[in-house]
Amino acid sequence: MREMRTTEKLIITVSPGSNFQGKEVNPALPYSPEELGETVYECWNEGAAIAHLHCRDAEGKPTNDPEVFLKADQEIRGRNCDIIIQHSTSPAMRPGTTIDDGIRSIEAKPEMASLSMGAGILLYKGEARINLRSRYWIEEKAKLMTDLNIKPELEVYNHVMMEDVYALVDKQLIAKPYWISFIVGMHRINQNAIRYTPKALMYQVELLPPGSMFSVIGIGGDQLHATSLSILLGGHCRIGFEGNIFYSKGELAKSNAQLVARTVRIARELGCEIATPDEARKMLGLPLLSEAKR
Repeated sequence: MREMRTTEKLIITVSPGSNFQGKEVNPALPYSPEELGETVYECWNEGAAIAHLHCRDAEGKPTNDPEVFLKADQEIRGRNCDIIIQHSTSPAMRPGTTIDDGIRSIEAKPEMASLSMGAGILLYKGEARINLRSRYWIEEKAKLMTDLNIKPELEVYNHVMMEDVYALVDKQLIAKPYWISFIVGMHRINQNAIRYTPKALMYQVELLPPGSMFSVIGIGGDQLHATSLSILLGGHCRIGFEGNIFYSKGELAKSNAQLVARTVRIARELGCEIATPDEARKMLGLPLLSEAKR
């Protein structure tokens, strides 16, 4: 078993928007670049070091348009916020979009971007949507991100997908430290995802290649439990309205910042320090924001 956390600071990622649910389930969920900028700024003030962005167009529909992502990035930086910006490359949940549409978000050149492993079968509004990411496709996009100096966040939904991670490591297509996110509890809408149990999460942690850092994403009611376990196991966490719109059972969260503040409070009660964005950059092997602008 991996050593329990001792000194490494905790990196908190916030994912304030969603590719699935919208304001109809929680009016505080941000849509526009301006709303995203303000929400991320609030979360940064509470202790978030990374912002994982999903974007929406002027009609409030999910989009992969890099221009919209760029506007959101500019809104964040315009608030003198040095949070690490990470773009989602998931295909927007709208008719006709593909995995190649999803990857367009990296055209806005964020510091980091998600890269899902394996195939996904999304069960959404009575339809099954297949995102077929072959290992060849994953390797090609990992190389593209590396060439653009974008650090991939490798998203893993079940233990079999770790084989795609090993392939990237073996072919030296990604650089240490490898940043791997375990998504648990998405089995209700992703046929290739596993449910959350402590044993299931700990087993996946045991599969990490040397030189890895990991983060945990819990969906719905699993978010608080799974991310708290990650803190204890020496991992990091991603929270926010993408995966969970509630503060407690039956009580909508007032804001993404409220969820960040709770995670900070729990971590500190466990004796854990919170990483600033620049501390997280050093941990992840990213250039400092001041250096990247040169």
